[in-house]
Amino acid sequence: MKKLFCLLTAALMLLCAMPGLSEETPAHVLVVYFSRAGENYSVGVIDEGNTAKMGTIIADQLNADAFELVPAVPYPEDYDSCLDVATEEKRTGARPAYVGEIENFAQYDTVFIGYPIWWGGIPNIVCTFMETYDFTGKTVVPFNTHEGSGQAGSQSVIAELMTGATILQGLAVRGSRAQSDPDGTASDVAAWLHSIGLTD
Repeated sequence: MKKLFCLLTAALMLLCAMPGLSEETPAHVLVVYFSRAGENYSVGVIDEGNTAKMGTIIADQLNADAFELVPAVPYPEDYDSCLDVATEEKRTGARPAYVGEIENFAQYDTVFIGYPIWWGGIPNIVCTFMETYDFTGKTVVPFNTHEGSGQAGSQSVIAELMTGATILQGLAVRGSRAQSDPDGTASDVAAWLHSIGLTD
């Protein structure tokens, strides 16, 4: 009888440990971001963009997949020249192409969208991404870097573009902090993810 009890106990433990049998199955999460290296305002010439650093931290903390929006035609590394290009994109409503595509986008329940604030708004290449995929029924979480403008109204723009999605409160972090203080940025991200109910 004791041997039978031990066998039943072991079988029960094995069943509980099997994937798919937990009370709550983790959602599929994707972190998409656009970021730019080269000469950046307030931080000088950098090898990795401010938003890329933030996106990597989010993906690591959530064990999520990540996809970087890499422009098919690179933006100039010089800050003023990049400003000229971005201003013209805003003026014309351009939708710059990016390299690659996201496989099995439908599998993701939650999509983070990251971007720098470029001269008062979302870079047009991020609009290209948002207009490419169907976000109906998904949870969308914006995040951005900036140097004093916060979200600059970008959360409202995303909410207007994605009427079929649930938009959670985003996080804005200064690019200089994301670049020079990874531990502090990681703490900001952890507190934010907890506050919006995505971590315990």
